[in-house]
This record gives sequence, structure tokens and C-alpha cells, in this order.
Amino acid sequence: MNIRLSAQEKIQIMNGEDLFAIMSKILLREAKIDREKEHFWIVGLDADNRILFIELVSLGS
Repeated sequence: MNIRLSAQEKIQIMNGEDLFAIMSKILLREAKIDREKEHFWIVGLDADNRILFIELVSLGS
């Protein structure tokens, strides 16, 4: 799963709480079955700590 963001959605990450809020919204969109599995995500940031992409790398069993 690869999530693309528009220019308005590329918000700046100042601390872990900012990223937690974003990832919580993403995980709540997933099917209830997948919520019980371990997820490994990559979040790409630019030099200003703005999100470029969020990608699901692996989903546990």
C-alpha cells in the first residue's frame, strides 16, 4: 500500500505526536482484520520535515 499526498496534505512533522495523529487516521481506515496485525511503515520526509509519502512495507500474520 502506498499513500500519495496532495500539496495541502504534506504537513510538517515537528515531533512524534504529529506523526502519531496521521498514522492513527491511516490505521483506522484499514479493515478490522488488518488492525490486529503488525504493520511496518516508511514515512518519507523532505528537508523541511514535510511528508512526501507513506508506504506500507510489510504486514504481519
